[in-house]
Amino acid sequence: MIIDLTKSASIGLMASIAQLTGTQIQNGVLVLPEIMGKGYIKSFNLGPKLHLMIHKFELEEDIILKRNPVATGRDLITFSFRKVFHQNNEIKNRQAGFLPSVQVTSADMDFEIFTPAKTQINTILISVHTDLLKDLLNQQEGSTLLQTIVSGNQPYLYEEIISPEIQTIAAKIVEADANAQLSDFYYRIKAEELIYMLFVELSKRGNVHNYPLNITDVKMVYSIKDKIISDLNISPNLYELAFSAGMSESKMQRLFKQIFGNSVHSYYQMLRINEAAYLIKEQKVSVSEAGYRTGFTNLSHFTRIFERQMGLKPKKYSIS
Repeated sequence: MIIDLTKSASIGLMASIAQLTGTQIQNGVLVLPEIMGKGYIKSFNLGPKLHLMIHKFELEEDIILKRNPVATGRDLITFSFRKVFHQNNEIKNRQAGFLPSVQVTSADMDFEIFTPAKTQINTILISVHTDLLKDLLNQQEGSTLLQTIVSGNQPYLYEEIISPEIQTIAAKIVEADANAQLSDFYYRIKAEELIYMLFVELSKRGNVHNYPLNITDVKMVYSIKDKIISDLNISPNLYELAFSAGMSESKMQRLFKQIFGNSVHSYYQMLRINEAAYLIKEQKVSVSEAGYRTGFTNLSHFTRIFERQMGLKPKKYSIS
């Protein structure tokens, strides 16, 4: 199934799904019909310049969400917090490279999102007008990246691996009682808190140049990310990755770092240390086995890299 959000921009995603399935939206909640899947989408209008949605569902068939650039989209910023809340069985059955992340994009950036069937989708989506962000930042000087986001001068897309603190806030949003007194006030505060904590992380990237992006380049860069995740035992070969994406190595590295904030190798290193941390902490795998499974052949080197990223040696991390 393909849902074109450009054509349905005036009614939105929830209304598009309701229209396609003949389902009603009640009190801002759309419960998916069994023929489409299971789960729900909740929507909260938190003022004229801030909107929050919670997606928690599993589909019966693949869906592609498409959006072409919107002429007025530079004034609207979308924050898509993905895999930020979960159930125990989802963690138990997680795949290597599973990390909660947030994607930040302007509405004048064309994109396609592929949502596979039989996959649990746990997402918080926040749409905010640049005027509100400018008011919240109070015209404080920030990194060039933040200036790019709030200026609306050109399309952009960034993705960041998010912290446990952000996941905690996300869980509170999902667990909150939507019918409680002052609930919209609560959701607004928490939405702004999520954005604030994300901006703190993005600011660490420093001053970066924002190169022009198009949908083809974005697809290719994400295909490179998928190849890296597919086998964390294999160190990425830059020439082969660039060739598969139809890019020069320099362009691939430039765009990859622009979107993900790290070089290909640094991103790969971060992923496998996070995977090793999960194996040690959640699966109770030995330190040597975790290092072996994530492609390390030297235990001392693995311990040194692990401590640099996680702040603790693997043994201490396992009991922390």
